[in-house]
Amino acid sequence: MSILDWLFIGILSTAILCIIFAVVFLISYFLTKKKRLALKQRRIKNKKKRRVLKKKIHLLKQKGKKQMQSGMIFLILGLILAGGAVFSRYHQATNLGNRDSDAIVEGYYLLNKTSEQLGTIEGTTNVEKTRKNLRELAAKLSGFGVRYADPRLTVDGQQLLNRYYTQMKELGLNLNNQSIESLQEKTTYDNYLADIKKVKTIQKKVFTYFNVNESALSQKK
Repeated sequence: MSILDWLFIGILSTAILCIIFAVVFLISYFLTKKKRLALKQRRIKNKKKRRVLKKKIHLLKQKGKKQMQSGMIFLILGLILAGGAVFSRYHQATNLGNRDSDAIVEGYYLLNKTSEQLGTIEGTTNVEKTRKNLRELAAKLSGFGVRYADPRLTVDGQQLLNRYYTQMKELGLNLNNQSIESLQEKTTYDNYLADIKKVKTIQKKVFTYFNVNESALSQKK
């Protein structure tokens, strides 16, 4: 589990404990109050016993006040911690983890590199080198087939990422099935560029959904 997972569990557990303590203190307060009101209803003529009774009532009042204060403190603290736990889970559900972040960065550079490599096919003088480069790119693109979105993400986020990974895989498999000669044909070449454009469209959606700074990626190119 990640640090955020442990943080969520820790905060939520503490929040639950605080709320339990709050309930215990508040129940104790009402029991103390009930006992105090019962003593107040008693009528004692003996002055000494009446003073003792008043002292007991005063002590119960002070005790109840402390119980109420403790209960409210634990309740407020529990609610704050519960809010923190909810925010922690929300952050995980709407932000990319390290694994998916690395995959998106790698995918961005792979798509650009594939486009550049395809652009050199028509005038290539070293067919073997070009073939090797395309095979390597195809293998890396196909590797996205074993990737899957972090299950802690929102359902929409998971579906979007998994669609992106699937299209990257299919792009790689398709490229692997093409020869240099077939890619030099205009129809095949244009079709493959259209496939890349389609993947880049979903990539844009991923960037938008997860607030990925594309300009920062392009500067590192």
